Amino acid sequence: MKKTIIITVILFIAVIAATIYLFGDFNKNNKQDSKALQYLPESTLAIASFANDQTVDTIFNDYELFKAIIGQRNFGNLERLKDELLRSEQLAPLVAGQQILLSFHQEKDQITPLYSVQVGQSIDNNSLATLLENVGKNYKIQPFDTLGQRFYGLNQGSKDSTLYCAYSHEIIFASYSKQVLSQIFDKQVKKISTKQIEFFVNHNNKNTPLSLYFFNEQLSQIARILMKSKFGTYLNLIDSLKGQTSWNMNFKKDAFIFKGETDLTASKNSYLQLFATQTAQVQALGNYLPKNAASYIDFSISDPHSFRSGLKALLVQQKEDGRLAKSIKNFEEDSKVSFDSIIAPIFNDEFALAELDNQDAIGLISISDSTQFADNLKKFSSSVGDSIYQFKYSNLLHALFGEPFKSFTRPYFTIVDNIMVVATRTGILRDYRESFREKQFLSGTAIFKNHAALQNSRSNVTFYLEPKAGKSNILDNLKADFAKNFKDEDEYGFQNFYSWSYQLSGNQGTFSSSLYALFKSDTRLGGKPEWTVQLDNRIINKPWIFDQDGKNKFILIQEQDHTVHAFSPDGKELWQNLFQGEILGEPIQLQDLSIVAVTKNRLYRFMPDGKNRTGFSVELPYSATYGATITTFNKEQRIYIPATDRILAYTLDGKKVDGFENNSVDGRILFDLKTTSLGQTNYIIAGTSTASVYFFDQNGKVIHKKTLDTDGESVKNPIGLVAASDEKNSFIYLANNKGSVFKIPFEGETKKIKLGDWGKDAFFNFEDISGGADRDFVILANNKLNAYSSRDSSSYFEYKFIEEASNRPLFFKRIGKSDIIGVGTDNRMIYVFGSDGLVQEGFPVEGFSKFYYGPINYGDNANYLICMKRDFKIYVYKF
Repeated sequence: MKKTIIITVILFIAVIAATIYLFGDFNKNNKQDSKALQYLPESTLAIASFANDQTVDTIFNDYELFKAIIGQRNFGNLERLKDELLRSEQLAPLVAGQQILLSFHQEKDQITPLYSVQVGQSIDNNSLATLLENVGKNYKIQPFDTLGQRFYGLNQGSKDSTLYCAYSHEIIFASYSKQVLSQIFDKQVKKISTKQIEFFVNHNNKNTPLSLYFFNEQLSQIARILMKSKFGTYLNLIDSLKGQTSWNMNFKKDAFIFKGETDLTASKNSYLQLFATQTAQVQALGNYLPKNAASYIDFSISDPHSFRSGLKALLVQQKEDGRLAKSIKNFEEDSKVSFDSIIAPIFNDEFALAELDNQDAIGLISISDSTQFADNLKKFSSSVGDSIYQFKYSNLLHALFGEPFKSFTRPYFTIVDNIMVVATRTGILRDYRESFREKQFLSGTAIFKNHAALQNSRSNVTFYLEPKAGKSNILDNLKADFAKNFKDEDEYGFQNFYSWSYQLSGNQGTFSSSLYALFKSDTRLGGKPEWTVQLDNRIINKPWIFDQDGKNKFILIQEQDHTVHAFSPDGKELWQNLFQGEILGEPIQLQDLSIVAVTKNRLYRFMPDGKNRTGFSVELPYSATYGATITTFNKEQRIYIPATDRILAYTLDGKKVDGFENNSVDGRILFDLKTTSLGQTNYIIAGTSTASVYFFDQNGKVIHKKTLDTDGESVKNPIGLVAASDEKNSFIYLANNKGSVFKIPFEGETKKIKLGDWGKDAFFNFEDISGGADRDFVILANNKLNAYSSRDSSSYFEYKFIEEASNRPLFFKRIGKSDIIGVGTDNRMIYVFGSDGLVQEGFPVEGFSKFYYGPINYGDNANYLICMKRDFKIYVYKF
């Protein structure tokens, strides 16, 4: 029983954080509840409610998100308060199963909590005094009277540690502030209205672990407590709100999810109230935001006529109508075009405002009639070159869409895919067009995709924020103490939230509302690991899966000190051996279940029990540079090993192949050797760093060599092989450093295929990721993963990483299916992709770049992720 009282404290702080995230100024450079509610002051900022019972304790056991927001020290203090008071032998029977309210109140520039705990029976003052003396053995009890009420101070002996308590109407009230507690009993302090209490009680779901109530007019006050700067466009939207909101928590281990109702009917001067009579729509403009967007707010309408009618009335109330009418009149007189009947219908039912990570802002507006738009373009704008235009008249967008576009007086704009993108400077639009050409969209990131799967796909208003991208803006807006907490990664976990969003959907005059926050938890997306095991060092290879006995498989892992471990699929260590060096390339399992592996100086052949076959290991005369290739030529199996500039050949018994020529090559052999048989000729093919391709026969004799023109640059990627029935239709593929791939036939002229633009740091692989008859080109370069058909060079997909990705992709074979692609980024995030280029459900997951994804045992078709994290533990997740 660990975390009851802290639940609501953390919840409210989460909502405060969300308020800054969601509405910060980014344009600058049941009856039990109602009984306690009626005594709370009208100025209460927010209220959280939960049941003091074992069920809630169990649900929130080790809930990472709470510690991340409240802080480790505060978490410990509140746990102690709960254990010593609420769970004390004397008090526990009185409060068990009762509702606890935690309300929050302003004191100067801070927010102070007040606890309201109902008890199951009446207590007189004498009994209460005795109870407190027994409960508070670690406290100094200080009774005093004020406002006709007996108060008790429980002091631990340190500064600011006094908890003030009072009992009235079968409710225990407690706060660390005497002033806040006094407001409960001060008859001059106006209390929460009956109407507000009814709203909260009617929308409280007793089956949820937590309920949250807050007063909409207090949102701007909360923001003012936390912020040092003036309100911008986002916060202006909440500054005039009235009414109340009631949310219930949907429990999810790796996310905050709150859903409920928001009543803005009293907010007659509120822009957001315009959407109360609209119905939720699918919103698409988020897919067009550049990847450096830190936040955006997306609006969609189902009834343009009622929206524009309501907007006009609102502009009259705000006394903005006169100024806007002049601009519209100027336009209509010059153009002879009706603004309301011609221009307004050109635009569709969705518009958005976004803030970039450098604090620039852009607007996006969907165009419904591209023909009408083109016909009228010159009437309201003029070209400034480079497909960019500027409005001739001021405030037209403000008149069309209201508050979100108030700061765009005479903006510049450009058009992409029937979307008008507006900005205050042409440079912003040029940068946007470049991002658009390169498909560098926020919607292509794993964070955005995972968050989109979490939230509702239909809404009228969606606010979205990625704290990492908006960090500088958030810190610029927070007051010093709050900014310090936000940056403190040891005490708090604000940096571990990937994303936040807030949604409003019209509901016949009120709103359905929700808050989502995606957390970077150790257990997120991969779920709880099936098992873990502690190693002493980092692993240096991806884990491998091998057959143990025809009925079971086992996992092979090598760590940095070269120790090789074998684990059963359920995590039991089977054996461990120390190898002489790092295993190079891919170990190969033979028909007798023995495994052939190569290190820099030795050739191994060992059984699934870890014991070497007779005659092994074998010392190599030259340093190996990659793993072995095993092939059968003339009914004889041979082991071929690349060794810098030559090839080593062995029998399966570990003996050197007699008569194998020791020919050297130019440069360094890249990766593994390829082998095939065409007609009467057995080929061994090696690609080298000098962009040469050598064709050897089975005895090491050079049949021929082809050297490619790479402008004198060395190459570093493996070659690819397509083996057909004859030499003219069989090919080797080799990639250069400038976006091209050479197609080299065994016989005939080489062709050069241009695929893209990449440099010497690009990773090229030739693998089956489409499931077709031919393998495919897979390139990771400039943090972009691309896949192309080798048949016609058409693009299968492109994925843009928001993190640095400088590790070679991994490929996991599937019987009868295309390969799975895995990529580990530089900041230790693991991505797994399907053939469609989409990140697989459940990813990214934290872990080092050496990992395995796929089945791990016979009879179990589930996929498993085997990876290591910074604690040097192996984690095995089931998907």
